[in-house]
This record gives sequence, structure tokens and C-alpha cells, in this order.
Amino acid sequence: MSNAHPLHGPLSLSGPLPALLAEIRACHVCADALPLGPRPVLQASETASLLIVGQAPGAKVHASGVPWDDASGKRLRAWLGIDSETFYDAAQVALVPMGFCYPGRGAGGDNPPRPECAPLWHARLVKQLRGVRLTLLVGQYAQRYFLGSERRGSLTETVAAWRDYAPNFVPLPHPSPRNQVWFKRHPWFDHDVVPALQERVQALLAPGRCHAPSATREPTMTKPAIDIQRVYEPLPEGGRHCFLVDRLWPRGLSKEKLANVEWAKEVAPSTELRQWFHKDPEQWDEFKKRYLAELNTNPHAWQPLAEAAAKGHITLLYGSHDTQRNHAIVLREYLAKHAKHE
Repeated sequence: MSNAHPLHGPLSLSGPLPALLAEIRACHVCADALPLGPRPVLQASETASLLIVGQAPGAKVHASGVPWDDASGKRLRAWLGIDSETFYDAAQVALVPMGFCYPGRGAGGDNPPRPECAPLWHARLVKQLRGVRLTLLVGQYAQRYFLGSERRGSLTETVAAWRDYAPNFVPLPHPSPRNQVWFKRHPWFDHDVVPALQERVQALLAPGRCHAPSATREPTMTKPAIDIQRVYEPLPEGGRHCFLVDRLWPRGLSKEKLANVEWAKEVAPSTELRQWFHKDPEQWDEFKKRYLAELNTNPHAWQPLAEAAAKGHITLLYGSHDTQRNHAIVLREYLAKHAKHE
């Protein structure tokens, strides 16, 4: 056992971090906006190698003063493959929500983290966590703060692109029981992300303190086998196989410019679907559903790409100006679930 208190970090630690933690726990900046009053809840030490950034404490955590002391925490620990003793060992694990105090409830559940916390404390705090080698970003607020412009258009797309952020970050959905529908709609999370996450955490934390990964294969948190980029950007080096996945040839580019690129136009959305989406880009969720349905009925178009991804890195090229909502994003997620690595 380390010489640590679950809420205060190692008792023997000297230096600026204990003073900063004391300052945070004494914060009353947004006290008037907190229905139960201020009670900052966090766990941190300079030696922690794993940083978990969540949203804000719930009512149960506010009452106990223990981070992730609820059903969400139980599921999160299962994802990581670690027990409570390891999770609450501040010498190894830092637990830092985007908002340190319980923000109260709104019509759809708990309110968002108070906006005062991040600009006031987080840069100073993270700077003191010198031992961190992996940061888990739980939920959209943590992802927005730490990933910035690298974040995808939605939480689902960001989590689906988890390999893009390795080895320093892993974006995760919130483990709340309220997200059961999300987990059922995205089985790839349990199949792909959780085993890789457990492997990475097991290698990071003290030997013998983690459970074995739940899958028998050997997942890794390396760069993705499938990248996407605009076709007008410089083509990737290193021998990656490139596929142009638009139905129309990109304007202004000659065939010579893309001489080594394979044009997989049959994998693109149908002309009708593409034109419908261009008329109303706000119909993004419906577009994704319709495009996935087209892919399901058109395996001969996407199977060669999935087979190529199983053998090594591939890059999907698209021409759209919208880098947050385009069919290549949907196609990459689809192929990632169908590629069988050799």
C-alpha cells in the first residue's frame, strides 16, 4: 500500500502540488451556483502515471467525497481492469473532473461541469502531474478541453478514432448507466477499445495490481490502420495504400497527380444520397444511417478496403471541405469494425 489518502494524494509529498490541492479544495468561486454548496472532489499526486479526466461529481460522490464512488465508477474500473485499491492509489492514478463540485441537476440529468473550474485550475494542476503517461478523457467536456481542434464532430466519432490519439490520450464515453443505449448501438467499443485499454493500463500500473484483459487477442494502442484526409493535402508517405472514396473525381486534380491512388468510387454514397445530404447537411445522423444501410448491401465495394486495412495502414481520400461531417468518417468506422487483422 502506498502512503496515500484517497482524496489527498501521498502524505509525504512536498512541493507546490499539495498547496495547489489545498487551494482547490478551499475554492468557493461558484458557491452561489451550487445547490449543495462547494465540495471539490479530486485525487492527484506527482507520481501518478494514469490521469482520468471526468465530468463532475454526482450527488453520491458529493456526499461521500470519494471520486467515482458510484455505478459509473464501477463500470469505469471494469473497463480498466483494475480493482478499487489500485484505482484509489493516488501514487498511481490521478482523478481530475472538469468540474470539481457537484453542479446540481437539470431536466436531462446532472448539469454540465461549472465553467469556472477549467480555466481557473486545470492548466496549473496538469502541469504538476509530471508522471502522467496516459490520460483518459471521459465524456465530451474532457475531450473538448484536451483535444481541441483534434476532436471529431461528435463524441461517438471521437471515441471511434481512439487510436488517432495514442499513446497519450484515450477518449471514452461516460460509463453512466444512462448510456446503455449507446453501448448497445456501438458494440465495437467493448470489442476493440476495452481490451486495448486494459492492456495499456496493465502495462502502465504496478505489476500484479490489474486484472487480465478480457479478450484473448492482443490489442494495441498504435496509430490506426485506417486514416482519412482531404485528397488535396499531400499524400501520406511510408507506402500507405491510398483509396479515393468519392464517387466524383476531385476538381482540379489530374489523373497523374493521383497515379498511385486506387479509385474506389463504388464505396461512396449513392448519387441520390449525396445530393440529398448536400441540400441539408444538418441531417448528419440520418445521412449516416442511410449510408451504413447502403454499405451493408454493397459488400463487394468495401471488402477490398477492409482486406487492405487488415494487412497494413490505408488512407481514405475525400474531397469535401467539411472535415467534421463527411462520408469518409462513417466509412472508416465501418471498415474498422469489419477488418480482420492477420
